[in-house]
Amino acid sequence: MTRSAHVIVVGGGIGGLAAALGLLRAGQRVTLLEQVASLGEVGAGLSITPNAGKALDFLGLGDVLGRIGNTPPAGQIRHFQTGATLVNLPQDQSREKYGKPLYHVHRADLHAALAAAVAALDAGCLHTGCEVRHVDSRADGVRVTLADGTAIDADWLVGADGIHSRVRAELMGPDRPNFTGYVAWRGLIPGELVEPALLDPPLCMTVGPRRMLMRYPLRRGALVNFVAIARRTAWMEEGWSVRSERHELLDEFADFESHTLRLLALTPVDRLFKWGLFDRDPLPGWTRGRATLLGDAAHAMPPFTGQGAVMALEDAAILGRAAAATPDPDELMQRYEAARLPRVTAALVMSRARSELYFADDPLQQVRALGAGMAELRTLYDYDAATVPV
Repeated sequence: MTRSAHVIVVGGGIGGLAAALGLLRAGQRVTLLEQVASLGEVGAGLSITPNAGKALDFLGLGDVLGRIGNTPPAGQIRHFQTGATLVNLPQDQSREKYGKPLYHVHRADLHAALAAAVAALDAGCLHTGCEVRHVDSRADGVRVTLADGTAIDADWLVGADGIHSRVRAELMGPDRPNFTGYVAWRGLIPGELVEPALLDPPLCMTVGPRRMLMRYPLRRGALVNFVAIARRTAWMEEGWSVRSERHELLDEFADFESHTLRLLALTPVDRLFKWGLFDRDPLPGWTRGRATLLGDAAHAMPPFTGQGAVMALEDAAILGRAAAATPDPDELMQRYEAARLPRVTAALVMSRARSELYFADDPLQQVRALGAGMAELRTLYDYDAATVPV
């Protein structure tokens, strides 16, 4: 192909926007289709580990990350009942060790930054209210049919439409995500509601039998983010993310020490969500004809290594590099998949292995598992999506 290839990206979340950005920067013509009527992102805090920071550097958002992110302060791991310090967590040294800081960001801030960067390159490529119903992937191109009957043709397609991906089902056949046995409550508390004693130290993880809670500041302390995870035998809700009543969260953690409960009680009800934690079994490949998958659509994983969105950002950078290396969609998808499949499969296996260890009955066992898990996680940080072979 001598002309610029036309690619459809399905999904306007972090992975889809990052993919669109990488492909636009590589000179591709992009049509981004998002099901909802207006772009936005729910959720709360997100860890941008050094490997994700390097991917965002490649995508041109390194400076933005420095503006929207907090570098984590020193912190503690505490006992759920006594509040006693089990481990002191030193100030993060990622910049010195891996060349990039670790940042905590509000998911919505990163999403907005990616959307703005895409719009700056091609505001006309973003299309909302577009529900994909069918994907016809052939050897020479792809056709997407929307819920209203509109058909869109392109040279190739990227399915970045999340864990419940319609594109994945169209390409690979129907399957179901696996409930991991864990539920997470995610909340945001306005900083002005929180007395200083409840944030000493600002970064804190509290561990108890089969449960764990972590909190840290966002937006320079304007918000306090927390994620509280507990084991559950089943997920009975209709959706995978639903609003939660505050009493349900407080009941689940009722035996935790008073500082934790006082903090949780401050959560505004409109900023408290309950998430069933799901993953999917690894696929042997992501590409069918002229269509491939990215992010959670390809490799959804539980959050116990904090690498779900990180892996999607890496995917996007590698996809952009592959598109810059060759104008041929078949070759670039082959390059992308070969570069990414082994790494994300290893990250998924790592995250699954950590789940049981982190949620033991004994807090001291949890602390030991967390220490080993963090050491293992840091082996992912050296990866640079801008320089690995593609």
